[in-house]
Amino acid sequence: MAKKKAAKKLKPVPPKKRGAKPLKKAEARKAKAEAREAAEAVKPAVILETDKSRSLCETISLESDGTCFLGFSRGKDSIAAWLYLRRFFKRVIPFHVATVPGLGFVDRSLAYYEAFFQTPVLRLMDGDVIKDLNRMIYQPESDEAEIDDLELWTYNKHNILDLLRKVYNIPNAWGAFGINMTDSLDRRIYVAQCQGRHDTWKTFYPCWDWTKEQILASINAVGLALPGDYLLASRTVAGTPSYRHIKRMRDMYPEDFEKITHMFPYVYAELARQEFREAMPRFQNAVKTKKIKAA
Repeated sequence: MAKKKAAKKLKPVPPKKRGAKPLKKAEARKAKAEAREAAEAVKPAVILETDKSRSLCETISLESDGTCFLGFSRGKDSIAAWLYLRRFFKRVIPFHVATVPGLGFVDRSLAYYEAFFQTPVLRLMDGDVIKDLNRMIYQPESDEAEIDDLELWTYNKHNILDLLRKVYNIPNAWGAFGINMTDSLDRRIYVAQCQGRHDTWKTFYPCWDWTKEQILASINAVGLALPGDYLLASRTVAGTPSYRHIKRMRDMYPEDFEKITHMFPYVYAELARQEFREAMPRFQNAVKTKKIKAA
């Protein structure tokens, strides 16, 4: 007789778990998003200072009798610096150095910050611009003799601070600037070496070791807006006009661009030079792909 085959053992099927049905993909994504939002809600707020910046400002405030000057460029770092300085100084005296006096978008932003801080901002001329006028930057050769006859005095931010100390009769007052380590590699090296202060010049950088997140969070916390310069480039207008600003200024702020051409007539040459450089790769690519014929 043939042996009977052993019956194959079957694994018992576990009973179905009772409960919610499996989520669909869309519902699963929504649930994950809600979970992330809930996690963000309990996440600690950005700390708007560092131990080093706090110690620096406390020390400088004692050394300068609770009064300091602020070189106010209207950039995000200088706005954050002004907000932070108010915690340590009884009086902050801001001053702004202009590239070209009377630019509308600059004056509008200064008025905006003056209204918020309830403090007037001194208007001065940028010493670097005077230096470039003497060097005939963007100037026609025919104006050289006239510019020489003006005998323009060249100066820097330290000369400005020395003058302000005399005018206000506060020789111990330090000068603050919105310089941050994240601006560039050069600034990272320099500011880290001096730890945010320069004793010889009596200058310091209140937010020198803050992150960009801390800088922006401090501004957003009080509802302040950035100036119109940021519609032109990633930083405010400073020094002799550069291509990154004047390129868009010509279209966005034509009246202000016209004022710049009065002071720097050959700024049109800079526009043409840079536009040619930008167009050249496109032209070379068109020739290479035979979309146009080369002469």
